[in-house]
Amino acid sequence: MKSYVWSFPTRLLHVLLAVSFTVAYVLGDFNELRRFHFAFGAFVGTLIGFRLLYGVIGPKYSNFKDFPIGLSHQKGFISTFFSTPITQAGHNPLASLVMIAILLVGIGCSLTGFTLYAAENELISMSRGEGLLGEIHEVLANLFLLLVGIHLVGVLVDFIFHRATGTLKSIVTGYKTIEGENTKLSTAH
Repeated sequence: MKSYVWSFPTRLLHVLLAVSFTVAYVLGDFNELRRFHFAFGAFVGTLIGFRLLYGVIGPKYSNFKDFPIGLSHQKGFISTFFSTPITQAGHNPLASLVMIAILLVGIGCSLTGFTLYAAENELISMSRGEGLLGEIHEVLANLFLLLVGIHLVGVLVDFIFHRATGTLKSIVTGYKTIEGENTKLSTAH
């Protein structure tokens, strides 16, 4: 049975966030392209803001209420992963933790980047701490990249061990081969 899990807005945000972060991260090494780095970083922050809002008002599976982050969910998922896996229509317990970490680190990275941009363009005054803030921004960007890597490893592991659910394909189509409630969008979504 196929279930419609990932709505178009969720998939669009996912793709735009992946592309925007990649571009911002790569451009961060080129001083002559700083304005583009700032622009893509601001876009990443905006997308994360929308994703946070969608996590509160969005449909099932995209809504944070559907994220199984509790310790009992984590233990159950890990203990049965290779034997009789607990299949999740939405994010599995580990993926839920990684998604929340990506969003939190992304917020921090965006806020530090915006503050650095504002200081560099004399929109705010930073007499001290700009160097430290730059280091924090870089650490957060690298942590974001690490979390994305963990996310990709999780997708690969899921593809290898639970290919039948079609998680990888669901990123494009929105459908998983799993029994679950179909996502329904409201006017607010």
